[in-house]
Amino acid sequence: MASLKTPHPLVPWFELVWYSHNIRRMSFILWLAIRGRLSMLDRVHLHNPYVGTFCVLCSSFPETHAHLFFECAYSKAIWSHLKDMCGRPWNGHSWPRFITWAAQRWRGKSPSIVVKKLCLTVAVYYIWR
Repeated sequence: MASLKTPHPLVPWFELVWYSHNIRRMSFILWLAIRGRLSMLDRVHLHNPYVGTFCVLCSSFPETHAHLFFECAYSKAIWSHLKDMCGRPWNGHSWPRFITWAAQRWRGKSPSIVVKKLCLTVAVYYIWR
């Protein structure tokens, strides 16, 4: 009998999102953000053209994953407070490039790594929320 579950290779960022000390609802939002599946206004606008597309935090640019997490003045202020603790990855990276960078470097279960992962997870959750 064939199994309904076929094994798939893990994505490189799996341990960045799903680890033993994660906060599940926040990790779920991070998982959606990494996959580009959060309901950003640019996506909502595709289904409802009457919805505006400008960022609700800064009202200056269209709300996309890249803008909300890295280009918006509000999120830049959050990342600037966290960058010293996490090793200066925030400036100049695109969202996919940053996730790749963090997934390669933030491996293991040491307290400093867990704190970095938690900072990322919580920051993404509250910026999106």
